[in-house]
Amino acid sequence: MDNLTTEAMEFIISRLIERGIDAAKEAREKPNDQFCQGRSLAYYEMLDILRSEIIIHDADLKSFGLNFDIEGVML
Repeated sequence: MDNLTTEAMEFIISRLIERGIDAAKEAREKPNDQFCQGRSLAYYEMLDILRSEIIIHDADLKSFGLNFDIEGVML
């Protein structure tokens, strides 16, 4: 775990955000597709947890790319 830098975490989280936004777009395009809806909700939950943990650890949301309205984008 010592090799996991802040820069690496920022990159990993940015990938998750990108995938989450893609999942949310697909869920809006296919409102009756339960898989797409569940996938989008899973990304929302994951990003919400990450955001909460970053706040709890008094880190900067902006540096991790989580300074946006997750609910507005994902739901």
